[in-house]
Amino acid sequence: MIRIEDNFFDEKMFTHIKQHVTTKLIFEPGYFDDTERTKENFFGSRFDWGKDKKLLDIFVKQAEKTFRLNIKQLGVVGGIDLRNLDHFKPHTDVEVGKLNILVMIAGPTAVTNGTVFYYGREHSREHKCDLDIHVGFRENRAVIFPSDKIHSQHASVVPNLRRYTASIFVKDYELV
Repeated sequence: MIRIEDNFFDEKMFTHIKQHVTTKLIFEPGYFDDTERTKENFFGSRFDWGKDKKLLDIFVKQAEKTFRLNIKQLGVVGGIDLRNLDHFKPHTDVEVGKLNILVMIAGPTAVTNGTVFYYGREHSREHKCDLDIHVGFRENRAVIFPSDKIHSQHASVVPNLRRYTASIFVKDYELV
């Protein structure tokens, strides 16, 4: 299941969220593997949800409303990401949750800075992944998908193309 929802927040709330995210938050370098801080493991810069529970609550309440969920437990990681889209990094997030909710906050509307999904559910660094679905970037768009679905930010040939997204990892939930 991959579900896309445009206009995740109402216009007034989205304007406030976008302004807050792009001007008030302090981002720190983030890595896929905390033990190795290499360019290959660098996913971008992150503002951790633990630094602003009120902001997290706004996103969670809207996700529950939009996707008709009762979120019982969140993963311990996640936050607002600022990424330079210079490479593909196919991965899953099974270690942090059952569901991913990705909210696109700020960046150019384009096919080349969205999110891509790959065929299959198991990922091995030794196997080549086959592109299956591409979701273009659009501000105020949300995408929900199973954490075991192989996905990546879309790589772009445009130099220094960056985007802001929110990542919410859900460990336990029920549909309402």
